[in-house]
This record gives sequence, C-alpha cells and structure tokens, in this order.
Amino acid sequence: MDYLEFFHLQEDPFGLTPDSSYFYPSKMHNDVLASLDYAVDQKEGFSLVIGEPGTGKTTILKIFIDRWKEKAEIALIMTPRLSPEELLQAVLDDLKIILDTTNKNEMIKAFRDFLIDRSLAGKRVIIIVDEAQNLSDASLEELRLLSNLETEKEKLLQIILVGQPELQKRLQSEGMRQLDQRITIRTTLRPLTLQETSDYIAFRLVKAGKGSAILDEKVKKTIYKISGGIPRLVNLLTSRAMMVAYIGTAHHIQKKHVLDAAKHISNTQTRIISWQKLVGYAIVGLLIVSLIPVSVIMYHKIQDYRNTTIASTKSGMQSESPGNLAAVNTSLSAVKKDEPEQKVSSDIQRKAIVAVYAARLRERPSLQANIERVVTKGESLDITDEWTELSGNKWYKVKTPDGNESWIASYIVRVTSLRELPQPVVR
Repeated sequence: MDYLEFFHLQEDPFGLTPDSSYFYPSKMHNDVLASLDYAVDQKEGFSLVIGEPGTGKTTILKIFIDRWKEKAEIALIMTPRLSPEELLQAVLDDLKIILDTTNKNEMIKAFRDFLIDRSLAGKRVIIIVDEAQNLSDASLEELRLLSNLETEKEKLLQIILVGQPELQKRLQSEGMRQLDQRITIRTTLRPLTLQETSDYIAFRLVKAGKGSAILDEKVKKTIYKISGGIPRLVNLLTSRAMMVAYIGTAHHIQKKHVLDAAKHISNTQTRIISWQKLVGYAIVGLLIVSLIPVSVIMYHKIQDYRNTTIASTKSGMQSESPGNLAAVNTSLSAVKKDEPEQKVSSDIQRKAIVAVYAARLRERPSLQANIERVVTKGESLDITDEWTELSGNKWYKVKTPDGNESWIASYIVRVTSLRELPQPVVR
C-alpha cells in the first residue's frame, strides 16, 4: 500500500509544484489579485508584487494570467537574466511579433504599432517579469523606456514586476528613482497567519479527497511555528510529517512526526533556530524596555538627593568649625543640640548592609569628605553612631572588620538589627 492509498487520498495534497487548482484564497492573496486586476483594468503603468520565496508569487501569476488570457496579450518573462536587447527580443517573441530585423529602432517601432493595434481592438498588453530582482539595472531601464510607449490619453502597456524583497531595496536606490516613481501599484505577499495556515492545510486535504489523515490544531500550530506560515514550507513540512506517520502506520499526525520531519528539512531547521532566537531577543528586549523608566527615575532621584546633600552640607560646614565637627563625629548629642537626643538601646546591635555595587566610606559625614575605602555590595558593617544633616539626610558611622571607623550615607545601605543575647554566667 503506497502513501496516498494509506491516507485514502486521490492525489498528493501538498505537492511543491504550483497548482492553481489548489489555490487557497486567503485575504492577502485575494487583495494582491484585486490590485493587479485594477492596475490592468485602469491601464496603470507599473505594478510591483513583492514576496519572500515560497509565499505564492508564481501561483498568483498563474491565477492572474488565467483571468486575463482572453482579454489581453501577455508576455511572461521567467528568465530575467537578459541584456536589454535580449529582454526586448524575448517580449516580442512571447507576443508573437515576428521580425526579420535585429535593428532596435525597427523592433521598438513594430512593438508600438502592435500596442496601438491591440488598444484599438480593446485588448490590454501586459509584460510580466517573474524573479525581477535578477534583472540588471540596464534591463530595468529598458522596461522604463518601453513604458513610454503611450498615447496622449492612456498607457498602451502594463508592466508587472514580481520579485523578492531585495528588488524593492534596489528600486529605492538613487539610480532607480525614475522607475520607482512610475510604480503606482505596490503589493506584498506576506506569510500566512496561524489561522490561515490551519485553514490552508484543511483546504488542501479536502481538495485531495479529504482522506483519513488527522491533524489537530496543536499539530497545525507546530507546523506554523516551524514554517513561519510560508506556504511552500507548510507543504513540505506537512507532506514529510505525513510520510513519517505513514512509516509508523499512524493516521493521526502528531507533533513528534512534525519535529522528526523538520530535522530533514534544512530551511525549516534554520527557521526553527531563528524563531527561538527571536523569542529570546523579544524577552530580553521587553525586560530592557521595562527597566529603562525605572532606571531613569532612580537616576534623577539620586541626582536630586546628591545635589540637595551637597548644598546643605556646604551650609552646615560654614556654621561648624573643623574642631567642632570632630567633636560631632564622636557625640551625637553634641551635634544636635536643638533636636531630641536619639538613644540606641545598648543591647541592640545594628548593622549596615551595603545595597549598591560599590559604596564609599568617608572620613566625615559629607559627600565632600575624603574617601577612606570602598566596600562592595553585601558587606556588613557595625553601626556605632549616626548623624542627620540639617536637610534631613542621614549618615551612619560604621566600624569595618579591621577596626577602623568611617561614615557612610544611609541611602546606600540596608540596616538590620540584632538583639544581643546575655552572656551565660560561668559558675
């Protein structure tokens, strides 16, 4: 029993060859077709269709050509790596304009006569260039010059350029400015959404005879994440997943079948890695963005605090002599004569835990005082005294493990209290 018989299918639902009978009419694809129909119907000059590989550009062209083949003369250029002269010759050959000369002036004159004749007959003339990103600058310029073939009232020729995103970048360059300005219709084929991918898979299975293959929404979601919603990769991945299930005699396609299939598809492997990286980058980006406002607020608060401290310290230093300040450092009551004395219970030991990455210990309670040493985050220092400036900013006098005493600002430490237990009496 072969693959199709096992799943009771009449034909392969996920073939890679573009087939207009399997065209899934998503809103995006219908919008692109409607734009092209409008461009030709209204005799616009240039139209541009951009899409990543595998998004359905060739299928769109097949549908479009089928719609207009009775009402228009169409030249389809599938091999755009041509010189300007070769490109013109290919257009004439596709339109069945037979000439005995290779003189370019004669060729263009014959082409103009052909355009006028078809216009009088009520027919459009369309040049479609697929994979147009491969056109040389000279060939693109040749198409621009051909678009000048017009009457006083209307364009005689409609040109549709179909290509990958790099084509759009080229058209935006300085050298392509004249051509870019002539493009009046621009459309982009984007990957399918999650819901469209689910509907796309179901649509193609039904088209192939429905069969007995079962893909639930979780499996379709996995296919979407790996393929990125690009129809060609959806086809390839789903087809391979069904083959893996067929080998295991399972009608129900499971996530493990999809993941196993993805291992053998280089494009999807790359896409898996890219998707995972994208998620990681997005999380990091969100964290950074969320931390920026907090950092800005904290920065301004610290700056305001320091500015206030410096100003108040200078004012305080002018009213206190160095000798008096030395006395202040050793006695809290001597400094704050006009404030109630703050007593600390003798049986409570307080510690200052450094809360910033690096903190400066100063010889006096002032931001202008000399720095005696630097301590790092998490270090624990015994508090032996404290002093509050006139501005309300508090400093702690702390003892370092080596026995030296210095001052540290209160806003960069976390204070903890530990009640000292009475020492046991030895009898």
